[in-house]
Amino acid sequence: MPAFTLANDLPGTSGWEVLRILLVLVLIVGLIIVLLRFIGKRNRGWWMNRSLRSLGGVAVGTNKSLQIVEWNGRIYVLGVGDNVTLLEAITDADTVAALLAEHDTSNAAGEAAIPSWLRKWTNRGAPADESGAPSGKQPSFEQTLETRLRQMSERRQQVEQLLDQGRSADRTDDT
Repeated sequence: MPAFTLANDLPGTSGWEVLRILLVLVLIVGLIIVLLRFIGKRNRGWWMNRSLRSLGGVAVGTNKSLQIVEWNGRIYVLGVGDNVTLLEAITDADTVAALLAEHDTSNAAGEAAIPSWLRKWTNRGAPADESGAPSGKQPSFEQTLETRLRQMSERRQQVEQLLDQGRSADRTDDT
């Protein structure tokens, strides 16, 4: 019996037809992925609590991450590991509204899908301001949040220094 080959099984098949079949398969898989993402965005609120919304997160170690969530008009930065720790709470209504608006516009524009290295590469010709962001643009959600967290950290350090100075002054008064 002769060995079975593609040419013997499918007479008249050429390399172009095989290539066409592969391209159609890639197109179908791509359409399925786009459809699933669209359905996922539209139905996001159906299976999760509408008052609690995850704004994003980043892994910082094995089974440890930093999560940013919105709940009841406030933004919380949580450290998640063996337990959940509140790192920062942003309760100022104006700041929360600005951060959420920036987050929603960046998600709508699709910037989250573009890797940061590619964003830097595309913005390499634009002059940057002192914060490192391209001039003429508002700072991104991440930059605004990072600035806010840095300010809160500096305030905490100042308060701790003042408390330490007060404690040392109390000790010298006792002697």
